[in-house]
Amino acid sequence: MSLVFDNPVQPVLAMPPDLALWQQSEAIADPAACWRVYLHRLGLAALRAWVQEEWEQPLQLWPANPADLWPWVEGLALGLGDRRLVVILSEAIDASALTVPQEWVDIPGWAADYYLAAQVNVDEQRLVLWGYGTYTQVKTQGHYEPGDRTYSLSADDLIQDFSVFWVAQQLEQPQPLSLSELPPLSEAQAERLIDRLAQAVEPRLDIPFEQWGALLSDDHWRRQLWRQRQGRGPVELSGWLQDLVEPGWRSLASLLPRTPALGFRSTGIQSAAASRGKVIWLSPPGCFLVLGLRVTPTDDQRRSISVQLFPTDVDLLPAGVTLTLALPETGEPLQTVQAGKQDNYIQVPSFRCLPGQRFRVSIQLADAIVQENFVS
Repeated sequence: MSLVFDNPVQPVLAMPPDLALWQQSEAIADPAACWRVYLHRLGLAALRAWVQEEWEQPLQLWPANPADLWPWVEGLALGLGDRRLVVILSEAIDASALTVPQEWVDIPGWAADYYLAAQVNVDEQRLVLWGYGTYTQVKTQGHYEPGDRTYSLSADDLIQDFSVFWVAQQLEQPQPLSLSELPPLSEAQAERLIDRLAQAVEPRLDIPFEQWGALLSDDHWRRQLWRQRQGRGPVELSGWLQDLVEPGWRSLASLLPRTPALGFRSTGIQSAAASRGKVIWLSPPGCFLVLGLRVTPTDDQRRSISVQLFPTDVDLLPAGVTLTLALPETGEPLQTVQAGKQDNYIQVPSFRCLPGQRFRVSIQLADAIVQENFVS
């Protein structure tokens, strides 16, 4: 079904571009996430004006600062008194269904009384509200798609006359929603999941929904994940020498408490050296490793850099895992070392370079590969 937006009972809201909102969003490293956040901010501005015109009570945005939520989950959660609406924005021209991310349906405290479908057109500077449904409709009539964790409710099942929407808000009493609590995460579990998701291509689909929902619904952990994902650009090793360390990089002692004897196998390390480690997740086969780097200033104004790979919960590295030093511009490998059956760590030969030199470190096991870029 394709809807034509000329229905007088489907609100058409002005959504002009806003340079200030774009400037707030463009610092986001991922272009897709940057655009999604900007689109939701534009949509929020349009919806505020609509609600102020139709509703006497103030509009409340939930959470109060959702910029660290929108990169993962589409949807504007709005509070109208004791009711919650979730508006799903779509740039699709053909509107045949309302597709709601599972997070807005199955996370306790996130579910809404109503779900609104909105078609947005940035070029034409408009937002069209073309249908809505209740929680019960989405949950019981909606088609659940496990591949992308969404509920889809056909346009034929939606109410498309918004003239009755505000009347319903005055007359209907919201029904309390009862959802089962998600299994709680320990702090150690949450930190490990964050380390893993910081490198995932699609974080919201990389782990079971129960874990993802528990992680995302915690403000602290959600912000921590967002900060680590933002730090996916080249790691500035010069900052390490001034004790300025990117999120996700920690002391090796904290990451490898069971192996205190493991350290960087090199000589002549000066006291000014800085070393840090980061948990790496390889999937499949599904294992955690620790990538460790040490940077040391030298007498000739260069920097000596050592790169190592350690196991975490086991004594030995998985046989066949490789650690490669390469040039990021071409991907040309400079050094590669592979773990044998009895290796409890591997290390590429230490090297010296001038400040500002870019290099890449790759960890690979079978088809799984993780890459980190650095600037010396």
